[in-house]
Amino acid sequence: MAQFVHLHVHSAYSLRESTFRLGQLVEDAAAYEMPAVALTDTNAMYGAVPFYQKAVQLGVQPILGAQLDVCFAEPNDLPQTRDAWKASLERTVMLARNLDGYRGLTQLITLARSRGHLPYVTLAELAAISADLVCLVGGGESTMLRTFARERSADASAALRLAQFVGACPSGQLFVDVQNHRLPHEEAGYVHLLRAAVEQDIPLVATNDVHYRKAGDATLHRAYAGLEFADAEERWGSDTFHFATPEEMGERFASLPQALDNTLLIAQMCKFALPLHQVRMPSYPTKDGRDPREVLREAATAGAKQRYGALSNEVRSRLEYELGVICDMGYADYFLVVADFIRYAHQHGISTGPGRGSAAGSLVAYALRITDVDPVANRLLFERFLNPARVSLPDIDTDFEFERRGEVIQYVVQKYGRDRVAQIGTFGTLAARAAVRDAGRMLQMDGAIVDRLAKMIPGTPGMTLAKAREEARSFDDFVTDDSDAKRLYETALFLEGLPHHTSVHAAGVVISPDPLTNWVPLEPGADDIPVTQYAMAEVESLGLVKMDFLGLRTLTLMDECARSVKERTGVAIDWRKVPVDDKATYDNLTSADTNGVFQLESPGMRRVLRQLRPSNMDDVVAVISLNRPGPMENIPAFCDAKHGRAPIHYPHPDLESILRETYGVIVYQEQIMQIASRMAGFSLGEADLLRRAVSKKKREALDEERERFVKGCLQKGYDRTVANDVYDLIVRFADYGYNRSHAAAYAVLAYRTAYLRTHYLPDFLAALMTMSMSSADKIKAYAADARRHQLAVYPPSVMTSARGYSVDQDGNIRTGLLAVRNVGEGAVEAILEAREAAPFSSLRDFLQRVNARVVNRKAIDSLLQAGAFDEFFPAHADAKAKAQMLEEAQRQAEEYRQFAGLGLIIEDGLDAAAEHEARAQDGQEVLYIRYSSGTQRGKEALKQIQQVLTTSPGEVSVALYDVKTRRTRLLGEKWNIALSPELMTLLEDVVGMGNVKVSMRK
Repeated sequence: MAQFVHLHVHSAYSLRESTFRLGQLVEDAAAYEMPAVALTDTNAMYGAVPFYQKAVQLGVQPILGAQLDVCFAEPNDLPQTRDAWKASLERTVMLARNLDGYRGLTQLITLARSRGHLPYVTLAELAAISADLVCLVGGGESTMLRTFARERSADASAALRLAQFVGACPSGQLFVDVQNHRLPHEEAGYVHLLRAAVEQDIPLVATNDVHYRKAGDATLHRAYAGLEFADAEERWGSDTFHFATPEEMGERFASLPQALDNTLLIAQMCKFALPLHQVRMPSYPTKDGRDPREVLREAATAGAKQRYGALSNEVRSRLEYELGVICDMGYADYFLVVADFIRYAHQHGISTGPGRGSAAGSLVAYALRITDVDPVANRLLFERFLNPARVSLPDIDTDFEFERRGEVIQYVVQKYGRDRVAQIGTFGTLAARAAVRDAGRMLQMDGAIVDRLAKMIPGTPGMTLAKAREEARSFDDFVTDDSDAKRLYETALFLEGLPHHTSVHAAGVVISPDPLTNWVPLEPGADDIPVTQYAMAEVESLGLVKMDFLGLRTLTLMDECARSVKERTGVAIDWRKVPVDDKATYDNLTSADTNGVFQLESPGMRRVLRQLRPSNMDDVVAVISLNRPGPMENIPAFCDAKHGRAPIHYPHPDLESILRETYGVIVYQEQIMQIASRMAGFSLGEADLLRRAVSKKKREALDEERERFVKGCLQKGYDRTVANDVYDLIVRFADYGYNRSHAAAYAVLAYRTAYLRTHYLPDFLAALMTMSMSSADKIKAYAADARRHQLAVYPPSVMTSARGYSVDQDGNIRTGLLAVRNVGEGAVEAILEAREAAPFSSLRDFLQRVNARVVNRKAIDSLLQAGAFDEFFPAHADAKAKAQMLEEAQRQAEEYRQFAGLGLIIEDGLDAAAEHEARAQDGQEVLYIRYSSGTQRGKEALKQIQQVLTTSPGEVSVALYDVKTRRTRLLGEKWNIALSPELMTLLEDVVGMGNVKVSMRK
């Protein structure tokens, strides 16, 4: 066995720092016969769980750790510059000795990441939990080593820092990290660091700061890291940062054998098992500490009575059965937690979906209003959701109205605690095209070649470079024939699949019964909700319960449509009262008039609708289930049987009750389970195990399950040939069978959206168009749809348009202001705010009242082109005339703003003349001041005029005459003056002799 263990290893989860893949790391450790290996990624434990699992699988002891920066600055005197920050930090490797050490490490990482772009922990924070950690200090990137290497006068400060580590870490758990990467600062600094270590009685340990797999990867690694780190050439300036063999490490540290031996000692110190697959169910806070099982029974029974009224024996029996299974499996809290946040959504007007996945098969979920599909009436099986014969976590996916999903998550955070709720993290990896582009940047290659190769890669999901070479002939030819393209391709292969960045799972939220940092490190997320550093599979393997909070835009569509209907007609849509047998809706489905209908608008679905001609909800469920690869081959037989064009054939007469609804065709997974129960005597739990096993198509499992099935059939009196024939049918359809629970729930949304389209088409299309404003193609298609149904789609109007598309009282659609190019949220808000104060009377009025900084010239021009000002123009005006009128209105508005900025009240010239005539009849005088807005001096004169007028308040009106525009502006009474020779002189000094006069007529 090798006499060395790597304790300082960065995998590719040290994002952009390393190219060493986790699988390669563990495989190499096993190949080198190392008894253990550590993972010490920078400020993170992203790969800790898969690393642990892979190592255990290959018989290598996993050591869980991380590299963190420890800050030595005083809390009240933190550094102010980046260089000062770096000098205050000490790069430290921390390894977990036991489960408490693992928890301490997750807490330290969470704390460090909470501090922004420069993560760190303080020495005091490390000291508080160091009892269960092994710390390695002084490695090649440490400030201490560089200080020792730089100047002798600083030796004392570096030695003092080392001594502070001694005070913070328990005896025997602090080691000086000795490395040899043939770098100048290591050679210069280690002599002094080792002397200080001896003086302070700190043992040494030999490590290699691993960042890539083989020495030959050094150049590519530096180029890749250099895309992110400007100092990559300096930090990794040799080819020694690889996963060195024990023999290589023995040669490098031949003079320090004790440092090599200590790697084995530390490995022994850090041996512990991570408790995986132990369910950590969140706790529902019941009143007075009542047993959650009792609370669940009461709530489910009460809910069932609300749903059904008096409970039939069938419902009561099934409810008791399900509750027994749920409580026995320890899942009462889970159901109460889900019911609680669903109830919160309902109470706050947040729409929820009718269900998703197999959870729709639970009567308890239906009684608690978690789902809205009756599992009894729809013949759905609880065992497809929760199987007492197969212990697994329940998985209830919940749909919420897209725009308000976040409110429900915030509620959960507030109720169960910010330290116990987090969104689940995920990782973006370098896909084929991104790998090519990164490789091009690394190689500083001609952009034309990079772009050409990247664009040759097919855009199909899951595409890899290897697949591209197989499937795209032009791609393969280019790589084969062009040396630069080949080099680019090979470099991209080196990068493809590397973790590139962290992200947040679209729906996953984890709720823990205790602080999450006991099990998983966290980092800051949006809306002050933390994000797990582990991905979903790792979170679940730790036993933490994941719940999916999905944002479903279809619910947003339905809400928007219902709001429009209520505003326009006064009708409030209540889905509890909407009939599920509406003939007009089924007629629309039969004609495949399904633009925007949930799940049923694709060409394939429309084809099935025309063939099947649905007349009830079971048919809608079947349409959703049949139009998939595999089952679609049965569509003709299904439709022929439904419409009497062919006889219905059953594999055995006893299966008629199971297959009657699908005309003898196996469509649903639940039907397979029922067949196994009916013919072979399987419990539904056993039948679910059969379904799962058969669907995997493994020969050994197929043979075993055949034997069990046939044996069961024989015991129930069926012929062996019949038993084998039915089993063959099950095998054939196991892959194709659809989850009926899922289809039934989706069918509810499909029907409801079809109902809205049928009875409230203008509102439905307007809502669709509002949700599709970013897609010109969709808007064009929906507008054509509207016209096909004799509905007009009017252009936008600043007088009547809303934010999105809206419907007028005549049932026609008005384009929303947000649909206009170059008009953003702020501009629309400004327009609507001004319009709410008072309707716009003219184009000039509009331009004067909206905020010109928000509704800028670009937005105005776009509104003009879109027709949003057409109500202000004469009917015969062409585009040129409209542009000229807009130009004049803008000039007038600018004048208005110029005067208004001085506090001057302005009236139109004609109004001024009329006002003057009225005053002249009363014998009142008016002071006229002549100026020109066409010059800078004239514009500045306005301010000076204002200052002069304020010196002599009185009763005489003042009017301004603009030479450039030939317009007279009569000022408001605020600016009335008392005439005097002094005032006239002051004004003439501003505007010139002869430009000020008093008159009783214009």
